Amino acid sequence: MQKKQAPLRKRTLFSILLLAIYGLGKNIPLPYTDPFEAVEQLHRSSFLQLTSAATGGNFIVPTLFSLGLAPWMAGMIFWQLLTMAKIFGLDQLPQKQSDLWRNFLILCIAVIEGIGTLLMMKGQFTEFSQLHLYENTILLVAGSFFLIWLVNLNTLFGIGGSSLFILYGLVGSFNIQSALLLRDILKNTFLAPWLLLLLFIVVIGLITLGVIFERSEYRLKVERVMLDKRFIKTSYIPLKLNAGGSMAFMFGLTLLMLPQALFQMLVTYFPGNQTLIWLLNNSSSNAYFGVTLYNLILFSLTILFAYSMLDVTEMAENLRKSGDYFKGISPGKETVTYLKEKRRATAFIGASFTVIVAGLPLYLGVIWPRYAQVVMLPGLIVMLVGMLITVILQIRAIKILNNYDKLF
Repeated sequence: MQKKQAPLRKRTLFSILLLAIYGLGKNIPLPYTDPFEAVEQLHRSSFLQLTSAATGGNFIVPTLFSLGLAPWMAGMIFWQLLTMAKIFGLDQLPQKQSDLWRNFLILCIAVIEGIGTLLMMKGQFTEFSQLHLYENTILLVAGSFFLIWLVNLNTLFGIGGSSLFILYGLVGSFNIQSALLLRDILKNTFLAPWLLLLLFIVVIGLITLGVIFERSEYRLKVERVMLDKRFIKTSYIPLKLNAGGSMAFMFGLTLLMLPQALFQMLVTYFPGNQTLIWLLNNSSSNAYFGVTLYNLILFSLTILFAYSMLDVTEMAENLRKSGDYFKGISPGKETVTYLKEKRRATAFIGASFTVIVAGLPLYLGVIWPRYAQVVMLPGLIVMLVGMLITVILQIRAIKILNNYDKLF
């Protein structure tokens, strides 16, 4: 039995080693960082704290891993869109060339985010010149690519892939947000017990809701001609209601951070442009425009993930070749149309859930800025649940894989 558990133990220890390296890199400050100003920033900008957690970076204090996986996430989304649109024949490229151009896109995004992030945090440096900006940008880009390499290693030899690194950041951010919330609640000695009870009920409700939507699926009953009649009732094709899971939250925050970094960089070089200044001031979560943009990104990403995870044309073709069919639905085009309708319906349900839980509450933070950190907790909790389920399922899969005895 110990021999069977060895692969899981090795993978776990390897992931712990990578997390230790990651934790060290997150706490290595960039040159010329002002430590006193950095400490002050830990108590500000709850949106940047959440974005940091969702991307594995640190947008509050300038460190080696400040960019985290944000360039990689944004690059993957843009590359997915480009290949789906079949622009410039990118979908026909050999794997090696595809990886090369995708990494080049990630590099460009990393440079933009690096310069923009440093300009947003320039008040935290004791010295900040054009030369220092270029030096620290190189360090940030290098740190981001080193973190991407760690994630790839963890995917191959560890557990959890990128989810484990983001989960690590989420737990830390959740602790900070929870501590700030509890501090505000305990100030009111009379209502504190009732508020704590209400908070407990809300958290349990969000965890339950997150688990339900993460595990829920819409089952399409399939008539399989080669299947024994005893198993026909259990034959179905599952469509996840929330196909994107917690990925939409993470990638949504990443895509919202990219224009902020870009606008910050452009405003620095074109200081008199009122349009850029307005976009910079209104593209974050403390403005209605920024929150609306974030909700649109969330909804669109959830739909995109749902569509990318189910190729209805390929599925219909596989059903036709095997002779399987949906009752009352003819094989071929009618089956494709049927699958598209079901995919559209489940994608809309998942996108609506994502926006309601993680997007709409941010409007309350715009109305009452004092509670901006509180309204981000629902999205943070659901994201945390999704990451935990992803890691747990992978551990379970590894255990099942290694429970089989060798034939020879």
